Amino acid sequence: MKNAVIEKKRDSNFELLRIIAMFAIVMAHQKQHGLWFEPNCEVTFNFLLSRFRLGWLGNILFMMISGYFMANVTFSWKKVFKLWLEIFTISAGIGLFTYFSKIPVVSTWYDSENYLQFGFFATAHQATIKELIRSFLPTFFANNWFAAAYIVFYFFAPFCAILFNTLTEKQHRNLLFCMLFFGTIVPFFPKEALFVGDNLFLFMLCFCTADYIRRYDPKILQNTKMNIILSLALLIFFFCWIAFSYLVLFEKFPVLKNYIDGIENRFTRMNTPTAFLCGTLIFCVFRQMKIPYNRFINTVASATFGVYLLHENLLINKTVWHGIFKLDNWISSPYLLPYMFFCALVVFIVCTIIELLRKKLFDRLF
Repeated sequence: MKNAVIEKKRDSNFELLRIIAMFAIVMAHQKQHGLWFEPNCEVTFNFLLSRFRLGWLGNILFMMISGYFMANVTFSWKKVFKLWLEIFTISAGIGLFTYFSKIPVVSTWYDSENYLQFGFFATAHQATIKELIRSFLPTFFANNWFAAAYIVFYFFAPFCAILFNTLTEKQHRNLLFCMLFFGTIVPFFPKEALFVGDNLFLFMLCFCTADYIRRYDPKILQNTKMNIILSLALLIFFFCWIAFSYLVLFEKFPVLKNYIDGIENRFTRMNTPTAFLCGTLIFCVFRQMKIPYNRFINTVASATFGVYLLHENLLINKTVWHGIFKLDNWISSPYLLPYMFFCALVVFIVCTIIELLRKKLFDRLF
């Protein structure tokens, strides 16, 4: 019985990576939803900082961690129910709270364009009955793209595991190359129409990659020092590209501003080879770490999915940063970065506590 308990303990190196990935996602959403700059504003360091978001990296790492372990997990309706219950209770709870408390909200479902043009305080309104109803149907309306894609992926994961178990190393490698080519290299070219991927494909790609690394431990990814250097170099390059885009490209060629999203995120979208490479390198760094089991790390990591659902809820993901922390007052401050770190840490801690309490409550009920 003692050995059975030990086998269920998760590796703390991966759990630590899960925590770091979630904190990167919180910081990215903070920049996306909490820092509002007027259209055509001056390009300052703080503005460039707001455009440098690592949410894509956190999502890739989460998907790779899931793929790494799900190859040995059998399908369970109980797991599906627990996953759905977590999504439902958090979404419905926030919907009820915002509707009856009448706090100002900016719904990402309807107000995105007005928010980008006028900001939070000119767009905020009290939650409507329509938004309340929608909060009770989170998976149907895909109120959180990652959560919805994860549920669908969970149904496909056992079939993927069976497939990978039957493949030779060469076949697995060839499959991975095909998925990388069509899923990251082809979409890298603008206006291509050969391949149209979606969030579910990204889960499959991360599953295939992580499972290949787990089974065959390729030598090219075993040098931890080189993995760290390359991943840091890529992160520096990503920030330099954003700075170059705004300070040089858009200044000399104003017409390119019409394609700002495609240019600015050219190398950092989740389905680009550079972003996927960076995520894979960091994943391999933590995979090779030797961290003994740590109960605190594993407990905090067990709440990270709930942290995702709580802080990125479409009814409050702007209210938190604008209404509570008032990040707008810090846009021109030289202390913006440390203040953002403090706010993100507070949100992470509060959401972790809420999720752990929620899990304890519903574990008793079910």
